[in-house]
Amino acid sequence: MSTNKKIKTDYKNKIFQDLIDFEILKSIINYLLISKKNNTKNNNNNNNNNNNSNNNNNTNNNQYKINKFYLNRNEILNYILVSKKWYNFISLTISNNIINNKLFEHWLKINYNNNNKSFIENYNNQNQYDKNNLISKNKNNNKRKKISFNKEFSIIKIKESIINDYFKFNLFLDYITINDFKEIKNKFENNQLIYNRIVVNYDTGDEDILFKIHKYISNENSEIISILFKILELNHDFQLHETYYANSEEDDDHDKKCRELYLNSLSITGYDDYMEEDEQTVKIFKIFKSKNIIYDGSDDVCQGQTHVNYSALFDPDNSGQQVESIKVQSKHGNEESVEPGHLIKVNQFENLHSITIPINSFLILSNLSEEMRFILSFYGYEEYSGNPKKIKSELNQMINSLITSKSLKNLKIPSVNSSYFPIDYDATYDDYYDSESDHEIFANKINETIESFSNSFKPLFSESNTSIERIELDCIGLLNINTFSNLLNNKSIKYLYLNNSDFIVYSSKPTGNGGPRLHEEPISINQYLFENIFSSSLTSIRHYKINLKDSKQLELIFNLILNNIFKLQLYSLIFKIYENELVGEFVKEIKNLINNISLRLQQQPQQPQQQQQQQQQQQQQQQKSNNINLKEIKIKIKDDEYIQELNNINNPYFTTIIKKKAYND
Repeated sequence: MSTNKKIKTDYKNKIFQDLIDFEILKSIINYLLISKKNNTKNNNNNNNNNNNSNNNNNTNNNQYKINKFYLNRNEILNYILVSKKWYNFISLTISNNIINNKLFEHWLKINYNNNNKSFIENYNNQNQYDKNNLISKNKNNNKRKKISFNKEFSIIKIKESIINDYFKFNLFLDYITINDFKEIKNKFENNQLIYNRIVVNYDTGDEDILFKIHKYISNENSEIISILFKILELNHDFQLHETYYANSEEDDDHDKKCRELYLNSLSITGYDDYMEEDEQTVKIFKIFKSKNIIYDGSDDVCQGQTHVNYSALFDPDNSGQQVESIKVQSKHGNEESVEPGHLIKVNQFENLHSITIPINSFLILSNLSEEMRFILSFYGYEEYSGNPKKIKSELNQMINSLITSKSLKNLKIPSVNSSYFPIDYDATYDDYYDSESDHEIFANKINETIESFSNSFKPLFSESNTSIERIELDCIGLLNINTFSNLLNNKSIKYLYLNNSDFIVYSSKPTGNGGPRLHEEPISINQYLFENIFSSSLTSIRHYKINLKDSKQLELIFNLILNNIFKLQLYSLIFKIYENELVGEFVKEIKNLINNISLRLQQQPQQPQQQQQQQQQQQQQQQKSNNINLKEIKIKIKDDEYIQELNNINNPYFTTIIKKKAYND
């Protein structure tokens, strides 16, 4: 008698299990391919309901980044090799993300073979992308990485018809002429423009093109021009060769029908000329309305350095409510800075999510000391353009404007004086004081001035209702523990990056022959943060960046990690290593950390070794290991010497990610 029985398969349960697997896989792929910074930015855009159906800046907060794909390609390949089912799901997930977010021009190499052709010659839009390659350009060395797509074993598979349809209605150019613009406008007005979007990444050619376009549209219908610029996306980079005077534009405004030209991004380099103070140049943003603004300080010239008054740049009445990001920088290596009084209207922007504002800490300290009737001068720095007696009030207004902004998410405040850390105050004493008996008073006055500076920044970290999620700040030894004492009250900050964080207290110390000198007593802000903030369940901070400059600091940090490893609420630690010699020491420290964590997990209380107790202890050990919140250690280094050794570290507790620092990072 046959005993064969049909085995019933529970297909519903199998499908349910597949769904669970795929949801887990999707979460992993999202984590690997979505930029955290972009996620923060786009969440802000969505919260402000700023999504326009004609806006093609891809403000979906789930868009995948090709640079993240290359960075994590090996890990993605490991998942793909698990099974054919996993391969199909991952391929479909990534491909659909590119399609749904219209990311083709970011993932496919755009062919600019027809650069010398006009808009009309490109009108049929043939062969605009490379059908064989995905391209990622390395910003550090201009090397291009590529993989194939739409091949038998390609991860990315997208129907050619979908790609062709996209590029049929989206045109990408690297320059535009005034005749091109006129032709685009005419076709638009006559309903002959076949494109939904025309993107111009303009960094060569006629630097006056924006002025020519602006002059042309001044007599055109402003409503038509406004709609046209929702299709025409201009990204422009140019240098002002002479001072721009906005007054001449304002004088002609009454004769103009259309006064504003709209751009997606605009980068302007200041002119190479000297003025004691420039209040006019940044008013150019009143006519050139851009979502993303970069202003690069002027180059040094023989007469001195022009100081720009940035008040108009950080005023929405001038720059416009369309602004999403503003970055002030100094590529030329000068020490141009934004003053506190320039920033008191930041909270009036409705869509501004990111700002970078270099400050001159020496200038602020100098004026704070003057306000406190104490002379503290630093040679070579320009005078404060506002009222020095109101510097404390303006500093407080700046911080208040930042924390009361409803849109601001990413805040970066570098100091142009960073290279002078720690500060040499003795030079100031030698210039202004004679009596050695005054030296202790001098030291106390320095501490009082620094405390005044530090107290102004305290609300930035203690305010509970701020919208800021990412703060990068150059402390240069001027922010004390009290500044961070109420950080647990803040529930918005998730990313904290501090540079030169050690706070320094000054005292007078006799030297014998040369008279008294200042003694510097460093106080570790990192120690306070690890022991009191990062180890508390109340903290919202999940990512912390540390700039390592010496081996003493390196040893302290790893001791702090080990001593708090089971309490740390941080998800990731980012180490930026300045000196290549420190990388070898870093490798030793991270290996020691892993070994010490293992030893601590194995430590057991002295008691009879019964089987049941051993099992309980093993379970507790595993549970404790699973409770380590720290999942990533990221290292930014200068060159490749130690990358292989770092990659070979056997680390069962957290992932190690190695990146080369950018040239200007």
